[in-house]
Amino acid sequence: MIKGVIFLVVSSVIVAKFRKELFAFRRHGPYMFVAAEGLLLTFIVNGGFMFRDPFVLRQTISWMLMLISAGLAILGFYALRAYGEAATDWEDTTRVVQEGIFRHIRHPLYVSLMFLAGGMLLKDLSLPAGLAFLATFGFLVAASIVEEGEKIARFGDQYRQYMLGTKRYVPLIL
Repeated sequence: MIKGVIFLVVSSVIVAKFRKELFAFRRHGPYMFVAAEGLLLTFIVNGGFMFRDPFVLRQTISWMLMLISAGLAILGFYALRAYGEAATDWEDTTRVVQEGIFRHIRHPLYVSLMFLAGGMLLKDLSLPAGLAFLATFGFLVAASIVEEGEKIARFGDQYRQYMLGTKRYVPLIL
């Protein structure tokens, strides 16, 4: 019951955040909405296991993934703020950010959420958590691909050149 109320309250906040883009399927917003809901669901399902058996290997790996997630988020937000020359908010940059963490991967904030979802999944491996993780991961991939189309439309060849020299998620690999 309490988990349901928490889900509804936080989900309402997520809906409010994405309300303007909720049905704009050619933009990355709807995909991020579903990913955020999946991440919330993963947390709701596995949140009670955060500190259970803290020293087993699965929990240690889980915490490592979540720490990596936090580090990537900090580096990503810092680079956007420091180099992005934001027009309105931190995400609405007026130039292609190629400095900081963006020198190595194009989507550090999406990767951060992927690591967070993976860390939350490992708290307690279950079918509901696994399905929420898969939805989150899949929609983060979809959001990043759609966002690249937005960046190409906005920055043209400059973003295409950036794409050629920088991997999407994992430096030098993917």
